[in-house]
Amino acid sequence: MSLKKDNYKSSDKKIMNFAINLAENNKYLTGTNPSVGCVIVKNNKILSFATTNNGGRPHAESIALNKNRYNKGTSLYSTLEPCSHHGVTPPCTNAIIKNKV
Repeated sequence: MSLKKDNYKSSDKKIMNFAINLAENNKYLTGTNPSVGCVIVKNNKILSFATTNNGGRPHAESIALNKNRYNKGTSLYSTLEPCSHHGVTPPCTNAIIKNKV
């Protein structure tokens, strides 16, 4: 066990725990894809949140981003690194960049 202090604010930890709980509540419902929780925040206020849809598509990041328009200064918390490859769905990283999150 490490005694090293982390540099995360308590607000970051609360938001990440919320994302983890979202993913946990959706566990086993996403087919072969992992259950992911995503939370979008600005100035410590939650603007949007989502989980990976049943069957694994669309991804949590896409759902959360599509709920609203976002701008600079917005933060995205995700329980898994957003995908950056073209597959059945387009890369979530492209949508994150396009929305300036």
